[in-house]
Amino acid sequence: MKARDELPAVPGGGVPGLPGGGAAGALLGVVLCGGESRRMGRDKGLISRDGRPWALLMGDKLAEHGLPVIYSINERQLPAYSHLVPAGRLVIDAGAWPGPLNGLFTVHRRFPAHDLLLAPCDMPDLEAATIGRVITAYREDKAADFVAYEHRGFLQPFCSIYTGAALAAAVQRPQDGSLRGLLRQGRIHLLTLPETETFRNLNRL
Repeated sequence: MKARDELPAVPGGGVPGLPGGGAAGALLGVVLCGGESRRMGRDKGLISRDGRPWALLMGDKLAEHGLPVIYSINERQLPAYSHLVPAGRLVIDAGAWPGPLNGLFTVHRRFPAHDLLLAPCDMPDLEAATIGRVITAYREDKAADFVAYEHRGFLQPFCSIYTGAALAAAVQRPQDGSLRGLLRQGRIHLLTLPETETFRNLNRL
């Protein structure tokens, strides 16, 4: 595995081999699949609903909004995910950051010109309208570093948008290991989500 400082950026920051950014422009969808899945006991991204793996279901949800989609995985997952996703859409964790920060920062290092909409593979109930609202706010508020929901009194780090400029600054600073801590380092365009199950994480079946 390459050290994080050796991870090459795509020349110009583009996404070779992926469809164009559509209406969302520089925004790239990232499906986070590299967690340990300890509570589930198996790779959550490979669990199927209606015959389609959760990872691909989440990718479908992002693609419906015109986003090119990247899948963030760890090195052990490469054989399984290579059968599901073209190689150009897979980014293997390549840093020493803790938890989901590793996936987020690794994708940022690979595609530094893009802003990233981060979604986990284990939120199969995430609604199209919820994704649409965060994209709309991102387009309208060009001064925001991040666009995120507040849900049940908590800052929600998923279905959130992390701008490339904010990530470029953050990757140089020590982190507390949490996505919420990262979000608090910049200007957040905060959205409030009505009571819903759209952010329900499925850790057990």
